[in-house]
Amino acid sequence: MAGSENIPDNDAGSGVSPPSFDHEASQRSLTLGKPWMYKRLKIGRWRMPWFASPEVQLVLVSFVCFLCPGMFNAVSGLGGGGQLDTQAVSDANTALYSTFAVVGFFAGSIANWIGLRLTLSIGGFGYFLYVASLLSYNHNQNLGFLVFAGALLGVCAGLLWCAQGAVMMSYPHENEKGRYILVFWVIFNLGGVIGSLVKLIILPPPVTH
Repeated sequence: MAGSENIPDNDAGSGVSPPSFDHEASQRSLTLGKPWMYKRLKIGRWRMPWFASPEVQLVLVSFVCFLCPGMFNAVSGLGGGGQLDTQAVSDANTALYSTFAVVGFFAGSIANWIGLRLTLSIGGFGYFLYVASLLSYNHNQNLGFLVFAGALLGVCAGLLWCAQGAVMMSYPHENEKGRYILVFWVIFNLGGVIGSLVKLIILPPPVTH
């Protein structure tokens, strides 16, 4: 048979082509990270997922968003960031969403370039700086710092939400994505719930005449 010299003896005449070597698949199957990331902690009969598992990674990202965008939602739920003068926060929000719209367009390319871990780390930076600028504004009325923090938060938010979306949609299998989305949004929105509870608890008593 013509070309039979390229077929192994055990496949000759079987009509089955020899399997091709998928180099990319073999690279993806390599174990990455430290060995402890793949050890499961056993508590009684229950065994925790290993640290590098998609479940644990999703929970970690969920709590990052609970402490960052969730904190932002909690502060926003106070109304004007809790400020008596809401115009300053409105100016900061204008800067925030202006940069958010621009950076969000390029965030995917940035995440591909620097990696999801660094993208998520940079993304969380702007949130605590924004809350710190609100605290600073209470003491020194520094509008410039507040607007700058809002603009920087827009940059960081575009990166954080890009990394979060990549983790939430690419780590689980196709039949698990709905559950992963549910877990993320429950944990993330607890930030807004806490902010609303604070607002509810500190409501001033009704004025009686």
